[in-house]
Amino acid sequence: MKLKHISKLILTTGIVSVISGCDLTDLDINQDLNRPSVAAVKLLLPTAESAAVNAITSLSENSLGFAGLLSSSDNYDLNNQSYNGTWNNFYRDMNNVEAIINASANSPHYLGIAQTLKALAMGNFVDMFGDAPYSEAWKGNAETAVLTPKFDKDSEIYEALIKLCDQAVANLSKTSPVSVATEGGDFLYKGSISKWIKLAKTVKIKLLLTARKGRASGNADLKAALAAGGYITDAADDFIYRFSTASAPEGRHPWFRSAYLADNGFSYPSHQLMTEMLFNKDPRLDFYFYRQTDKILDPSNPTDRGTIPYGGSYLVLKPAFWEKWNQVFGKPTKADSMYVAGFFGRDRGDNTGVPQDGALRTAPGAYPAGGLYGGRGIAARALTGGRGAGNGIWPLLTSNNIKFYQIESILDGGGDGDARAIFEAAIKEHIKRVVDLGLSVDAANAKAPASADIDAYVNSQLALYDAAPSNNAKLNVVMKQMWFCSWGQGIEIWNALRRTGYPSNINNPIIKPARQFALRLPYPSQEGSLNSNANPKLTEVIFDRDPVFWDKVKLKWEF
Repeated sequence: MKLKHISKLILTTGIVSVISGCDLTDLDINQDLNRPSVAAVKLLLPTAESAAVNAITSLSENSLGFAGLLSSSDNYDLNNQSYNGTWNNFYRDMNNVEAIINASANSPHYLGIAQTLKALAMGNFVDMFGDAPYSEAWKGNAETAVLTPKFDKDSEIYEALIKLCDQAVANLSKTSPVSVATEGGDFLYKGSISKWIKLAKTVKIKLLLTARKGRASGNADLKAALAAGGYITDAADDFIYRFSTASAPEGRHPWFRSAYLADNGFSYPSHQLMTEMLFNKDPRLDFYFYRQTDKILDPSNPTDRGTIPYGGSYLVLKPAFWEKWNQVFGKPTKADSMYVAGFFGRDRGDNTGVPQDGALRTAPGAYPAGGLYGGRGIAARALTGGRGAGNGIWPLLTSNNIKFYQIESILDGGGDGDARAIFEAAIKEHIKRVVDLGLSVDAANAKAPASADIDAYVNSQLALYDAAPSNNAKLNVVMKQMWFCSWGQGIEIWNALRRTGYPSNINNPIIKPARQFALRLPYPSQEGSLNSNANPKLTEVIFDRDPVFWDKVKLKWEF
């Protein structure tokens, strides 16, 4: 209620005549919820930032499954019921971002932040679904309500988002009469406008990189944006969501909550990911995974037999695994078998039932979940509630991502720079961020890898790069390293696979009959029941046949 109207009534001598001569609906006693005040914008910012984070990470596990790093949805058994919640939550939660945009005409910094969040979140949403409501979205409570928004073309939304990034930079670069609240407000960048400007420019590069094959001037525009600079180049400016150790209210990493606070309901990690990191002597292995067991299951025991992973993929019983072990580490011992028993995951596309193996399957470790370090010197022990801290991170958009964008631009888009040197820097930087977080969240157990071991691993990757005979072959090496770097950041590797077709040496799904790779997500049936504009999408768009506009590879697995 606005007090000015009350005071007018009190000061009027002829109250009755005023009432009789006025239309009470003209008193403007309610705030327009679509145009909140500046004070309300400050209160909305944390929820807006949370909405954007949720939009970016909502399908982290599914996209890691599509890329062969997790078992989540890696059998591609998708339908129009699969993502009702993902769709509904996105449009509901992003209302808070849109509300800031509507209210920030006199607060350019808040406006720029909201525009940046919208560009990043909506870009990821288009990457998942393709065409979607955009120009008419979030107008259900507008003066002229739009209850059945049209579906804009994915390519047109992208063009609008690229322009939105430029608008965000312009607004963030203005002098604002209202400063961005750091306490109880901007929990992502603590009111640092310079960091928000870098993020806005980084989001633009991400959009240009992703869309480059679907835009006539794609490579040239990307090259120009990279040459202009001003984007995230240092880990100190990374766009990261940091979880806490708090349990009430719950503030711990979702992977930690699913794995450490119950009987490990986390998805199975990929056997390929774990074994290749093991044989590559990847210094991140012990930080990625926590081994719960050293028990070697016996296939002659009925209980054990029902728990052993399907199709002979149990590493301890796999002859090919031990042949490779012998080549890399020498003749295996019983202690080696007990160690390997802790790498209890699944082969890609294993859609067999889930037995009571929560105390056996490999759990997410210190990175990024804020769990426990899993080095060989640590005794394997089944997780129970209360172990570990949970103060991990979501890596949302980082300097490491930018380095991989630069390499792709150079090798496959005519960009400028020394791809090999950037590749080396990208590997070292990612190892450092993994180790630093692990040493922080599990200080009692985590051990930093020896510098010589890190150097040996980096040099082995550079040797693969140097041996690759063409730029495409080199890009394949780079994208495989990006695959290893993507633990906890699924949308980036799923996009890379669709955009480039690399890495090409991910294991085929073992499911029979074969199901095809997800080129996009199926449209949700609930949207069709509410919005008639969605019905053609439900019937005419097939998730494993029809790619989003920028996907010119149309990746298919060879079964």
